[in-house]
Amino acid sequence: MWGAVPRRLCVRARVRPLSTSAAPMSAVRTLRAGLSARDLDQVWEAWDALRANTSRDRLRRHDYADILALVRANLPALAPAQRRSPAWADRCRAWGMDAAQRMDVLGVQGWMRVELLCGQPAAAIRLFGAYMDARRRARPAGKDVTLLLDAGGVRPAALHDLLALFVLCHAAEHDLRGLVHTMRSFDVGTHTQLYFDYTQCARLYSKVRWPPGTRHTDDIVPRALAYVSHAELARGLLDGSGGPAGPNRIARLLGSLFTRGDSPGAWRLIQAAMDAGVRPGGPGPAWLATPSLAASNELGAWTDSCWAVALSGLLAARREDLASHVWACAGATQARAGEAWPPLALWNAVLDGYSRAGDLPSVLATWRVLTHQASARDVPLARGAENVQAPSSSPDLVCYTTMMAALFRQRHVQEAIELFTQLRAQSDVRIPVETYNAVVHGLCVARHMREAQAIVQSMGEGDVPPPTITTINILLRAHARQKNLPAMAATLRRILPLGLRPDVITFTTVLDALLRRATTPAEAEAAVSQVQQIMQSMHVPPNSVTFTAMIKACLNVKGDMEPRMRVAMQLMHTMCTTVKLAPTAVTFETMIAGLVSPSRLVDVGTVAEWPPIFAAAPPRLPGENEDLPPHAKRLALVLWHQLSARQLAPTPDTYHVLVRALLADADDVPLFQRGVLVADELLRARGALAERVGLARESVPQSAAPPAPASWTVVLHALLRAHKAAADPALVAHVLDSVLSHFSASQDGAATMLPPTPTYHTGNLRHYLEEAAKALK
Repeated sequence: MWGAVPRRLCVRARVRPLSTSAAPMSAVRTLRAGLSARDLDQVWEAWDALRANTSRDRLRRHDYADILALVRANLPALAPAQRRSPAWADRCRAWGMDAAQRMDVLGVQGWMRVELLCGQPAAAIRLFGAYMDARRRARPAGKDVTLLLDAGGVRPAALHDLLALFVLCHAAEHDLRGLVHTMRSFDVGTHTQLYFDYTQCARLYSKVRWPPGTRHTDDIVPRALAYVSHAELARGLLDGSGGPAGPNRIARLLGSLFTRGDSPGAWRLIQAAMDAGVRPGGPGPAWLATPSLAASNELGAWTDSCWAVALSGLLAARREDLASHVWACAGATQARAGEAWPPLALWNAVLDGYSRAGDLPSVLATWRVLTHQASARDVPLARGAENVQAPSSSPDLVCYTTMMAALFRQRHVQEAIELFTQLRAQSDVRIPVETYNAVVHGLCVARHMREAQAIVQSMGEGDVPPPTITTINILLRAHARQKNLPAMAATLRRILPLGLRPDVITFTTVLDALLRRATTPAEAEAAVSQVQQIMQSMHVPPNSVTFTAMIKACLNVKGDMEPRMRVAMQLMHTMCTTVKLAPTAVTFETMIAGLVSPSRLVDVGTVAEWPPIFAAAPPRLPGENEDLPPHAKRLALVLWHQLSARQLAPTPDTYHVLVRALLADADDVPLFQRGVLVADELLRARGALAERVGLARESVPQSAAPPAPASWTVVLHALLRAHKAAADPALVAHVLDSVLSHFSASQDGAATMLPPTPTYHTGNLRHYLEEAAKALK
């Protein structure tokens, strides 16, 4: 027996002990009776009988969940000084291993929690290992060695919390090296985004109640949060990524974080890297090596690119205080590696970071160090005891290019030109086309068009590299900003004689310029026709990407300018009637989002003005006697039906845009009904929502992917707004009630969206569920 379970929690049923030969269904009934009576012994006997007869497939998901819930409910009943008896420890682990073999993520997470609450983190780690082994065995034959842990139908939120719990177990065991080793053995998440939600992990860890007698419980959570960053660094490296390509993933991850403005997240990763071996004498095991110091049999993971991205990103974010710590670590690494390190790329990163921060004095101070006019200690971020020594060589081409771009950015055009002249005067330097493009771009931004044209005119002569299509696009954008159409035409005429091939940027730049000059629909249509003629004259066949980009140029307007909807419709009509230009799901998403934009009312004219393919009304719903009036939402529905007719899978954003637009006004019943149909398909309700508005279940297709938390949130939010604004909210209330019922019963609903511990995916969802419940009272 597991401790002394109070009688109120264990009312023993009077049943005869089961033998292993008992009928499977009888054992299932006995198990469920034991769950109802809260009798752990009876539940185990029945489950053991089913296991002996290999009949556990007769149990359902809720049976396993009820077993776990009963065990969890008995944990607080144990006396503070007691532990599980060996028999019950084995039984809990048997249930946990069974969940692992069934690849039940929520079950594995639950039994790992049981082991943690009983003071056995090592046993919880073994449960996770069993789950990993089961996932590997379940992979189809012929797959490569990389295990994609986020594949196989696992809910992202549940997998996130499982891995966060796994990190906590290793923190309780002080086993960072074991955590890193496991995290290297599989791929999970997108490598340009953080996988672990730091706030959610902190919330999850703070709710764990450690058993009495656990030592240093106050240290476990801070250590676990530090381990989270190590897990972020380790995922995808070495074994998981398939070899040496892995390290640059850290640089890409850091770069994406800085691009999104998440400097705190990037800094946590940088700190973890320093502690993991980049900084000498770190507090943890040195599992992350730098290439210059790695052993011959060890792959360095913190590359020069990582150093450069960290320095540039922190300085651009105006966090010189943090960049100074990284610079000091680089100095310590240089002291160990010798004069051959670091490369000039690190100094270039400092130039780039200060330049993007708009700190010209610091850019100039760094340049003086690079050109041996000042000491390395004159670099503003040189704050540590061991600073990087100035390079013995002169600045390279990349440094010159970065410095000139920085000067152009601050409108110091003359100084930038002088620097370019110095560079061209060096006979032993061959300047690449990228440097010329940077100078041309800087001159164009500063509106020194004559000098920019002169440099482009000189390209291709002597040792000067010929221009590329990027060079031409820079000039085109500059002429477009100045609305100089003759100059654009002259630049376009140079493309073919130079042997270049225009790209999507070329034509969308021209179209955008022509549309800015157009003041009437006829002029806008003429602009599109003119661009198409230009493409034809250049022997560039248009494709769906080109047309989709032109549609975006028509719809993505700024300020008070009206979207060129007639032109976009004409382009869409051409795509729909031309096989080689068949629209993609992204094309339909672009058009539908432009039609039902929440920020403005779109004038689509009359049906007679629409291209013929859009003139037909969307199919009538049962009971409808009239077509929908000619407005933007009707046109969006026409496109929605064409999307389905072409058997294209709508993007989640397309669903969300339509749900928000169609459910906004419950008093417009035909549109509201169609919004319910879209929501029914999005939530995979199989007609349950459609029935509430008088529609047949068969009218709802079932082509949507399983809904994400955002899908439920969008539907609930739209219905709540409609409920408040409706003259008669009864219809909305019926649909809202059906959504809540479906959420409770669906496998894509509460079972996976709302685990016992809230996740970072479900914060808004919980809020809207509560609001919906209040609205129905």
